[in-house]
Amino acid sequence: MNDNSREKSEFLEWIFLIVLTLILAVLINTFIFSQTIVKGSSMEPTLKTNDRLLINKIGFLVDNIEYGDIVEFHNPYNKNDDNYIKRVIALEGDIVEIIENRVYVNQNLLTEEYTSTNGETKIESEYYWEIKNDEVFVLGDNRPKSDDSRLFGPIKKDSIVGIAFFRFYPFNKFGNLNIN
Repeated sequence: MNDNSREKSEFLEWIFLIVLTLILAVLINTFIFSQTIVKGSSMEPTLKTNDRLLINKIGFLVDNIEYGDIVEFHNPYNKNDDNYIKRVIALEGDIVEIIENRVYVNQNLLTEEYTSTNGETKIESEYYWEIKNDEVFVLGDNRPKSDDSRLFGPIKKDSIVGIAFFRFYPFNKFGNLNIN
């Protein structure tokens, strides 16, 4: 093999490797993980504006959403707008009630130390929701500043993009999200 053919072969190997890497990156971003940027204060103190998160799309696909998971989902008002990020507080089959500014799931008072209001959830009157099949009920951690299931009701599971599991920015909060 002469030098010219060897150079051509190495060049083609590099092109193949670059194309393969790009294809893998697209597949990973589409089906396994993605990243998102938090916009707004609805999840404070847990998440703040401009926090950057990794979203696990596989965990959702195998249907293992759990109480306390922080999920990214399509905007319920307009699928083309920015996605929302909220905490799952009820799953299908649950009953959610807000009585005297406190959240109850299946008649059990939620202990929500992660909220900005220490669990207080102001709402104009008492509310009651039955969570149907393929739905979850989500609330922001900063209840006074959150558009969540109190306004738009339970969300369909098929609107969920994935489960947030890791914060990679800001660096001083780098690490797994403590979801409970």
